[in-house]
Amino acid sequence: MSHKRIAWKSWNQQADSYIERIDQETLVLMELMMGQSEDPEAVSGGIPLTPASGQAIHTPLGMYAIDSLFKPSDRWDCWIGTTNFGITRAIENQLKETDGIECLRILGKYTFFVGIPCTFSFRDVRMNIEKQLCVYTEQEIMTENTRLTVDLLKEQIKSSKYWSIFVGKGGCVDYIVGDKLDTEYLEGLRRLDETKQLMGGIILRGDNG
Repeated sequence: MSHKRIAWKSWNQQADSYIERIDQETLVLMELMMGQSEDPEAVSGGIPLTPASGQAIHTPLGMYAIDSLFKPSDRWDCWIGTTNFGITRAIENQLKETDGIECLRILGKYTFFVGIPCTFSFRDVRMNIEKQLCVYTEQEIMTENTRLTVDLLKEQIKSSKYWSIFVGKGGCVDYIVGDKLDTEYLEGLRRLDETKQLMGGIILRGDNG
């Protein structure tokens, strides 16, 4: 089990690159056609040619005319996120409830599309998404043997007022206990959190934190 992560790619950047290429190709075609006729209206059938005229673009939300003001890249800051973990219905619902996501489309088991309005920062929305999704649950971490080990440890340290237990992805267990919330306990908690960030896992805490 590897660290949960999300790779991001700007949809707007891809759309802009595509539209720019279509514009350039259309301009080249216009120049070639104009070279064969000195009458612009004869070339275009009486309709002024523009680079975007008659062109369309495939988007995660369907087909849009390139010159449409309603295509996703003109309405939102659009991004495609690719995960290394399955996007479940619960995850989809979490994304729907995330501040800053106005448009959401699940594209596949590991891929989703989001549209972020201009009143929100992609950096903030991304951090919020990753904070929610790139974490592990007890169900993902706890095997039967690991749960037995943790339950035994809890029984041994339950008399301490403060305790925290780190449970890693591979079943490794570490802990910190204390009778008061002093510097030594907080430093131990920081160490457990660093281990969690490095290895991936969860931290279980007593009733007092």
